[in-house]
Parts: sequence; C-alpha cells; structure tokens
Amino acid sequence: MYESKIKEIIADFPLFRKQEEKEKFFLVLGLLVSRQISLAKAAELMEIPRQELIFLLDKMGIDYHFLSAEDIKKEKSAVNKLLEELKK
Repeated sequence: MYESKIKEIIADFPLFRKQEEKEKFFLVLGLLVSRQISLAKAAELMEIPRQELIFLLDKMGIDYHFLSAEDIKKEKSAVNKLLEELKK
C-alpha cells in the first residue's frame, strides 16, 4: 500500500526521466544525508559528476556539509600547518 504511494510521489519528481533513476536518487540521497556515504560516493552511485550532484543538492536546499564551522577552521589550520612544514 505505502509502496505504491511512494512510487507515485517519486514518479512525479521532476528530476530524471526514468523511474529507476528517480528511485536511485532518493535512495542515494537518504544514504548521503544519514552520513552513510560520502558526497563522492553518492555521485559515483548516481553516475553523475560530483559538481553536478552538488548543484542539484544546492538547488534543492539540501545540506550535505557535515563539518561544523569550527571543524572547518580546524581543518584549514591543519592544512596550513602542513603546507608550512612542507615548505621547510
């Protein structure tokens, strides 16, 4: 019962032409936002370039960034320290 309703909703989704592609998109999207797979893996599974997937997610307002602002600062700092060490 629910499966047929879900398939109807997915069929009305405007992205992708084939039902199979639409279903795969929602499955991959669920895995991505639940942090089961990376953005790179999601793009690979969707068989589209990563930048295209980023564009789609941005247009849909879906957050796929999993690092907090503080984590990003720490990552940038670590990269900068590493670059400085490599210059020595």
